Order: sequence, then C-alpha cells, then structure tokens
Amino acid sequence: MSSRLINLIVVHCAATPNGRRTTVEDVNSWHYQRGFRRSPAFRARQNHSLDAIGYHFLVYINGAIATGRHLDEIGAHAAGFNQKSVGVCMAGTDSFTLAQWDALRGNVQLLMDRYPQARVVGHRDLPKVAKSCPGFNVADWLRGDMAPLAGHVLEASRP
Repeated sequence: MSSRLINLIVVHCAATPNGRRTTVEDVNSWHYQRGFRRSPAFRARQNHSLDAIGYHFLVYINGAIATGRHLDEIGAHAAGFNQKSVGVCMAGTDSFTLAQWDALRGNVQLLMDRYPQARVVGHRDLPKVAKSCPGFNVADWLRGDMAPLAGHVLEASRP
C-alpha cells in the first residue's frame, strides 16, 4: 500500500505525434530539460536511470505500460495536485491505438482498486489548467465504461 494519500488519478497525453513511438526515456529527457528531478532515495528504489520523469506510468502505442516514478513518490505532472495524485500518460496527443485504450483501462482500473477514494480526471479538468491534455474527455470515457472514444482511436490500429 502506498504511503501517500491519493485522491486523484490524472490522465495525461505526451503531446507527441499520434502513433509515434515515445519511450519513458524520451519523456524523462523532456522532463529533465524542464528542470524536474527525482530524489536519489526513490531513484534507488525504482528506475534509477530515470532522474527526472514526472509521471508514474506511460502507456506506449503498443499497449505496454512503462513505470516512471514509484507510487510512493510525489509526481511532477499536475502543478498544485502532485502531492495527492498519480499521473498516467498516454503517448500521443488525441488519437490513441486500441492497445493503448485497453492498457489505459486496465491501469486505471487497478489504480481505482488500490485507491478507491480517488477521482479519475484529465489534466485539463484541474482548476487553472489551460491545456487540452489528455486530448479527450475523461468523464465521457468513464461514463462509457472506459471504452475507446469515437474520434480518438488511431485509425491505423483498427482491425
């Protein structure tokens, strides 16, 4: 069990071209350039080579989920809300592969089981956030039983 009280699960997008391979190392590099840093203690516990990543999870276009920060570690993904949140990022901007949608559903369901008090929101749903991130309406996605949202599925991933 996490040592932090988590009341938000925040869904993000990487703001990369839809369908382009984006790795946790890529995101780590971008976050390093923005001045994010992880504590040596948490780096020793998980992903020692990732010195700056702000997210806890990154969903790759093939549906694989890479870990970033440890769940006990405060993220750097939603200013003013990092202390009590977990950040999940989708590679891409606003259209995602079916594998990504499936992986996001599974990851968020696991987090909801672990943190039943937590609300699931998009980054753009937080107060004073002027972004379109994660590129889709998270409330609609939740209401639709976490099924892929029309208009947000990368066509190349359809069977």
